[in-house]
Amino acid sequence: MTGDSSNLREALDPTHCVSYRLRRAARLAAKSYDAALKTTGLKNTQFTLLAALATEGAVSIGALSDLLATDGTTLTRNLEVLVRRGLVKDCASDDARVRTVQLSKKGRNKYQEALPFWQAAQQQVLTGLGAEQWRELEGVLRQIEDACHSLE
Repeated sequence: MTGDSSNLREALDPTHCVSYRLRRAARLAAKSYDAALKTTGLKNTQFTLLAALATEGAVSIGALSDLLATDGTTLTRNLEVLVRRGLVKDCASDDARVRTVQLSKKGRNKYQEALPFWQAAQQQVLTGLGAEQWRELEGVLRQIEDACHSLE
């Protein structure tokens, strides 16, 4: 048996599944970022939503869902928590069928408060990983995203 076929067999073992490894790494990363953000009262997922809205401004749920690669139901549920806390607000839209949201002033302040804690967590991960390794990994992750788009 050649090394190539042995590597292929290993790669096709479910415990070496791309999704399995990505989910495991994502869960561990989420725990680390949640811990870093704890004093701000935000979870990593909430910070990510605030960051996306800080970058995008007013955006439709559909566009935000596409940007974050999440389904609309999950996104809406996560946004509602932030709406109730006054961090996100609905805004007027030309099309009443399209819900558009944006950061409130309180949300922008909370994002700015949380940003240094996120940056510290990010720096810790990047230090452990290495800048060059992160650039390579980020490229590979983009390739995985592209490959998965073709499966849809």
